[in-house]
Amino acid sequence: MRVAIGLLLLAAGAAADPLFRSWYPQYGAVFQSILSTQCAPEYDAWKSGNQSILLAPEHTEDGTATPGETVVQCILDKTSNFIQANMASAAVLLGITPFALSVLGSSSEESALLYVIARRPLLTTLLLAGSPVVVALRPFEYKDPVGILRSREGRFYSFKLGPTWFILFLEYFIVLASVANVAHVTYQLGVGVVCMILPDSNYLPALWVASGVVVHVIGALCLGSRLRLLSPRGEPWWRSEFTLSSAKSITVKSLPERKLFLALSWITSTSTTFHVIFGTLAYSSIQFISVRDAFGVIGRYTASVTLCRVVLMYELSGLRSSVDSIADGPEGAGAGGEEVTELHRDVQQDLADGIKRVPRIFTFAP
Repeated sequence: MRVAIGLLLLAAGAAADPLFRSWYPQYGAVFQSILSTQCAPEYDAWKSGNQSILLAPEHTEDGTATPGETVVQCILDKTSNFIQANMASAAVLLGITPFALSVLGSSSEESALLYVIARRPLLTTLLLAGSPVVVALRPFEYKDPVGILRSREGRFYSFKLGPTWFILFLEYFIVLASVANVAHVTYQLGVGVVCMILPDSNYLPALWVASGVVVHVIGALCLGSRLRLLSPRGEPWWRSEFTLSSAKSITVKSLPERKLFLALSWITSTSTTFHVIFGTLAYSSIQFISVRDAFGVIGRYTASVTLCRVVLMYELSGLRSSVDSIADGPEGAGAGGEEVTELHRDVQQDLADGIKRVPRIFTFAP
């Protein structure tokens, strides 16, 4: 949540930086020349907040309602058809970017596993900030909370890249670089383009990024309502944070679905859909950017999302490979007794059949 607040502060910082001051490079000189010569009256009125510009004959019937909109309208009127067609193509590319990134990114269920089970909150929040996209989920179809960790034939498991300190350094270096990249490209969008749905504001790209982090946080709360940590307890957060998932020993208990879980599950799945819709609406309305510059924006977002996805999958593969034993029992019961014995017989039979069932109590250990 603190990361989301930080990204909202980024949006506020972008909003404090005036519009029409920075442009993307390909057509930036053209727009700046138009602004300083042919659209100087509209620009001066916008800077001074002079509403009388709206009463000018050329603006009474063009649909503009604020001084900022008159500046946008003036620049578009003086821009060549070729540049406008190029900007329209760029808007199409940017409009499909939120959906495309959601295909490449990680789901709220996967990030919640790293936060709730692996207990690495700092790494998780950095991953969310570096990959602020969500995968659309169907309402009331929240997956088995540990189904992602279930073994199956041919599934990839973690491998050792080197000493533990080197892997930790590499993980944090990658995610911090991804966060810096997303923050920079989002800030550039805020001050270098205009979103036509709110031409006088420049915080929409940062707001989309921050809202994606919030959706993942809700997903973590949803998973937390289904799991209870049995061991370890009382471990310092920093020790858990700087321990690889493959080296952990964790026991969690799966709880029955309750109203809180159903409510959070519905909020999470619905929020993922609206997040993609909001991103599509905001980015498809962007003006004053060329196709070439748009490819740079898309490429930088894609790089951060992909790298964060690799780090998250490496950690989840570490959890998957650390499954050591499984026990079960009814809620309020221990892990022993005839029911557990019966479960172990069922598990052995399932393993013989090539199926691994998902119990109520899960132990993850190296």
